[in-house]
Amino acid sequence: MKSYKPYQVAVIVLGLFLCFLGRFLPLSPTLSPSGTQVLMIMAGGLLMWLLVGVDWSSLAVILALALIPELGMGKVSAGTLGNSTVFYLMLCFMLAKSLQATGVAHRLAVWFLTSSFSRKGAWCTIAMIFVSIFVLSSGLSSSSTIMIFLPILYEIFESLGYQKGKGDAFPAVMIASLAIICQIAQATTPISHAMTLIGFSSYNSYTGNTMEFGQYVMVAMPVGVLTAVAWFFVCRFIWKPDVSRLTKLDYDAIKGNEGPLTLEEKIAAAVYLTVVILWLAPGISKYIAPAAYPLLNKIHQCYPPIVGIILLHFIKVDHKPVLSYKDAISAVPLSTLLFMGALLELGTALANEDIGVSAWLSDTMGVFFGGVSPLMFVIILGALSVILTNFMSNAVTCAICMAIGMPLAMGIYNGLVSPIVLAIMITIGINFAFATAPATPPVAIAADSGWISAGKLFQYGMVAAIVGIVIMAVVGIPIAGFVS
Repeated sequence: MKSYKPYQVAVIVLGLFLCFLGRFLPLSPTLSPSGTQVLMIMAGGLLMWLLVGVDWSSLAVILALALIPELGMGKVSAGTLGNSTVFYLMLCFMLAKSLQATGVAHRLAVWFLTSSFSRKGAWCTIAMIFVSIFVLSSGLSSSSTIMIFLPILYEIFESLGYQKGKGDAFPAVMIASLAIICQIAQATTPISHAMTLIGFSSYNSYTGNTMEFGQYVMVAMPVGVLTAVAWFFVCRFIWKPDVSRLTKLDYDAIKGNEGPLTLEEKIAAAVYLTVVILWLAPGISKYIAPAAYPLLNKIHQCYPPIVGIILLHFIKVDHKPVLSYKDAISAVPLSTLLFMGALLELGTALANEDIGVSAWLSDTMGVFFGGVSPLMFVIILGALSVILTNFMSNAVTCAICMAIGMPLAMGIYNGLVSPIVLAIMITIGINFAFATAPATPPVAIAADSGWISAGKLFQYGMVAAIVGIVIMAVVGIPIAGFVS
């Protein structure tokens, strides 16, 4: 049984009190008891998620929401694990397992690292490492990507004579960059990325509209690519680690005895690529082939991965499935789905007109933003999402920023700020978590690697965050305005 520290026990007591008895607190005479309860559930849930964990506390939040008269267990259960976004994430995890189980993901990482361009020089090698991290993390979870690359980077460090605890700049920069590029790439697509999908669903909860896959990628991908490129130049010309040892790197040893692509790898890669194309097609067709949009828009995001998973189960090589259903389902983290479901239903409750929290927040927060221009409002919320996510969970940051931003976008900024532009900026921003271990699992893994100090990780991460904020404001907002 897990033992809790004294402060965690206090947090649990306070969190549960807020979740189940918060409606009796005199928060505001203009807010209904159910509205007060929803806000207290958000406060109590955030406290427990931040300081205790996201396992049983997610179930506590779901139960507390179900006890609100305007909601009930039927609506709440349908909005958690019954949410199509949660189901979509589950399918993404299952499909992504095919790239890991068949070895496609590892092969792709090694191919970039040992390519002819990579062998042209030290910074060419580093560039290709960054590219391979970005490519994999845009389609796999950042945690999966970092676990693929850590052994590769460790092998490089050890082969070049680096040792843990010596304070060498090159390993520190590379470990920090692994987490940073993973998180940047995670912001570019919703494929296997729970936090990005929370942004999608939160937008839907507040507005009733859908943020399309292709529409989001057309904004997030340029922002992500430019942020990654900018980070490479920061490493090259500001941090300037000594990379002279890379001239001794044995690329062939890293490549090992990998033979040509196996049939299983070809099938897994082909199915995965086809699914991604079908995900992108509806949103992009709206702008490049409007006549095809009505037909392509009928392709729900869950259809392609379902078909892909079934095909991989029944297509056999040497009498074995390319990806058996049992192996696929083993890749699904139930605790993540429950956590995501709780957050999504909390967002739905915050946006529920009968409960009235959204209107109350718009009136209350409008006092602080009354004199702020529409453009500056979007920039502030985007920057706030980046800053907060570097010190707390991405999901918690999303809940806070959406709760502040969306009511205002549909209230005092109605007609002046497009809610989808704001939602895209917040969704990108919550993924730019680079600086501290509590921010996100990949950063925690980097911090615990032994190759970088907490101080250096914070320094590198905050510089990357500032770079991300600038590119979001200069590039992201104009593109988002165009596609909205």
